Amino acid sequence: MKRFGFSLMILLISIVLTAGCAEAGTEKQTAAEPSGPLQPAEHFIYHKLMNGRGMIQTNISGEPEYLSESLGLWMEFLLGRKDERQYQAQYQLLTDSFLTDNGLVSWKIAGNKASGTNALIDDFRIMNCPGKTAVQIGKALKKYNMNEGYFTDYYDAASNAASKTVTLSYVAPGALQMLREQGIIDEKTENRNLDVLNLAPLKNGFLPKSFNTETKEYKYDSEVNVIDQLYAAVNLKRGDDKAAALSKWIIEEWKSRGQLYGRYIADTKEPAVQYESPSVYALAVLFLTEQKADPAVIRSLYERMTSFETLDTLKPDYGGYMSGSDTHSFDNLLPLLAERKLFNEHIIQ
Repeated sequence: MKRFGFSLMILLISIVLTAGCAEAGTEKQTAAEPSGPLQPAEHFIYHKLMNGRGMIQTNISGEPEYLSESLGLWMEFLLGRKDERQYQAQYQLLTDSFLTDNGLVSWKIAGNKASGTNALIDDFRIMNCPGKTAVQIGKALKKYNMNEGYFTDYYDAASNAASKTVTLSYVAPGALQMLREQGIIDEKTENRNLDVLNLAPLKNGFLPKSFNTETKEYKYDSEVNVIDQLYAAVNLKRGDDKAAALSKWIIEEWKSRGQLYGRYIADTKEPAVQYESPSVYALAVLFLTEQKADPAVIRSLYERMTSFETLDTLKPDYGGYMSGSDTHSFDNLLPLLAERKLFNEHIIQ
């Protein structure tokens, strides 16, 4: 779906929604909701996924769960939106609910109980956002979440052990730079961890899934998850040979098929599934924007992404990226981040 006159549309949202909400009777308000026009997915998050405390549910069915992934993505979005008041509210949630006694960030809260395990990718993302706990999280990661000089996927407090593997999409150059600048790690440690991604060899055009810190071997999936590939590719340097190869494949796949599928067979590069995902398109938009690809291609991927979004303001799930009657916070937050990126880069208006 193309969004002609998008800026005009969001200015009219508040008027249309007043009538729509009264008719549907299903919208919920949250104390955290800001005033002023919202992006459609932003409206959905405030009205459908966020509880009264401002915590974002993973989905809208079943018992509520809250992920550090959602918190980190939302904080990143609020920074891009320059919404200081909402950012501070989320920062308070981080310190009150997600930060564990050992200084790491619990990856999940369910049944009012925080998990004793973290997820490095989320700690890195949250740590990279401004705030006084960044150094605290960084020091805890160095203390608990390393193996053989590498930051690894997680630390499990119950077993008092860190993972031995690094998923390539978890390597975050910005977070590693911050750790070095704060004196938490030295330059040698920073480069060792960056090399996990930067020196990873492509196999038939795809990045490895993970790196074993003990055997120093890479693992490649026979069936490639495109979200994993793009999450890692976003952190490659602009103009890097691997970034160029992945960028070329994404663009050729899009132009030849008119779709990006969720998984591909590594050897043949044929789709392994028939489903699409708004998160795949969101990450493709973020990756190609970082690589300064053709804006026309980026806009076409963006339009495909938003074709999965409910844009009828009279529908109760307005703004949501729905899968039947449910959704996942990830599939709403990543498109929201991609859209905000395109606004800030003036690729869309």
